[in-house]
Order: sequence, then structure tokens, then C-alpha cells
Amino acid sequence: MTRYHCTQLFGSRRWLLVLVIDVFLAVATIIDLKTRTFYMLTEYHLAVPLNIWDVPFNVCASNSMTIFILVVMFVFLTGDALLRDERSGRLPMLICRTQNRATWFVSLIPTLLLAAVVFVAVAVLISLGVASLVLPAGTSFSPFLTSTIHAIVNLRSTFLPSTPPSPPLFFLGVVGYLALALFCVALSSVVISLWWRETLSAFVPVAWILLVDSSIRSRFLQAGLGGYERFTFFEHLVLGHHWKWTDWPQIAALYPFPVAASVIVFCTLVVLWSVAGFISFRQADL
Repeated sequence: MTRYHCTQLFGSRRWLLVLVIDVFLAVATIIDLKTRTFYMLTEYHLAVPLNIWDVPFNVCASNSMTIFILVVMFVFLTGDALLRDERSGRLPMLICRTQNRATWFVSLIPTLLLAAVVFVAVAVLISLGVASLVLPAGTSFSPFLTSTIHAIVNLRSTFLPSTPPSPPLFFLGVVGYLALALFCVALSSVVISLWWRETLSAFVPVAWILLVDSSIRSRFLQAGLGGYERFTFFEHLVLGHHWKWTDWPQIAALYPFPVAASVIVFCTLVVLWSVAGFISFRQADL
């Protein structure tokens, strides 16, 4: 059954749209980075070189908008897996063949995780490929990402750890981190579509992140409530948010937000949605 799910997910033509969106995000990011560095040169007379690693970092680890687009695209790719099988008439046949109602859902879980890893890895590789056409290569992160000059820090509004690993190791971690986040969102979409058999049901988690969760986060930020926004899912979703207060030692001391905390949150949500899906699938009218 896992092989069947892999064939269905990885053989989907929707991947073509995913590739187009990845190219678009990479190009838009390059234009944005070029604009910001040109501004630094004209306003502050600071030449801040870029390299190819700036692009995947901004696409997959720091820019809230691009990461939200990736979430939407992954849910579009995988979130309606149940509805596609049900409406094509394959679901009853598959359940009869396995003689276990829950096998369909249980075998989907590792497939979704694998799809998430491939999805994020493709986004990183396409970003690097597009960036290599217009930006120089490098064995380390660019001065734009690592500079501590206050004007540059304010312009980029993103941070790296004080001693970041080499770029390939760093992005290996980015793939695992963001894939786990996308995995729990897609898993929740599948379970919700089991409860509410409508096409839009798969996008309920996306709507919650965009409308409810991000609204709560904005209220916390506007009220200046000392980093309480870290309790929202959106704050965990963006890896770069873990280091956003590094230039404010007083706030950073009150804002303990290790990456491990987000990993624990994602794993907890995966377990909860897996249990909910397993129980629901065994009891649902299919």
C-alpha cells in the first residue's frame, strides 16, 4: 500500500506546478535581494556581496511569505489524497484488498513524510540552480547574511546562528526541519478531509495558519508581549525566527526559543494527528 501511495503522489502532474512555483520564488527572491543590496550601496555606500546560498536561505528558512506559499503548495500536492482515492472509486477496492480499514491511512504516513522531504529538497536545489545563473558560488554564507553592521542587520531582518555550520550541512537541517513542519500540516489536512468530505477541507489547516494563528501572532507583536508569539505555529514554521532577537541581548535572554522546541512541537502534532486519523479511519463511513 505504501508503494501505491508513492506512485500516486510522486506520479502526480501537480509536481509540474510545484516546479514552476519554486522557480518563481527563486527569481522573486533574487530580485528582492538585489534591490536590498543596491539600496545599501546607494544610501550607506556599503557594498554587501551576495552568493548562491542567500537564495535558498530566504526561500526556505527566513521569508514568512515564501514559506507560507510552500505550505499551500504542499497541501495542494498531498492534502486531498483521501478525496482523490474516494472520488476515483479506488478507495473501496483498496480497503477490500488489504482487509484492514486503517491500512490505507497508516501506509500514507511514511509516504507523506517522504514527499515532504523531496518537496523541500527540490525547493532548495531549484533555488540554488536559479541563483547559480546570476550570483557567484561560495563555500560559506555571504557577508550579507553574516554581517553584524547595524544597517545591514536592519535591512535583512534575518539572522544566522553565531557559528553556523557549512551551508550544505545547514540546508540539510533546513530540509529536515521544514519537511517535518509540512508533514504535520499535510497529515492534518488528510484527517480533516476524512471528517468533512469537501475539496476545501484539505485547506482548513492552511486557512487556520493564515487567518487565526497569524492574527494571534500579530496581536502579540503589536502588544509587545515579550516574545509570546513564539507559542504560535507560524513562529515555529519559520526557522529563521529562532534567531531573530540575536542583536538584542536583553530580549534574547527572555526569548528562549531553541530549534529543538519546534521539532518537539511538530513531532507532537504528528503523533496527535496520526492517532486521530487512525481512530477516525476505523470508524468512518467509507
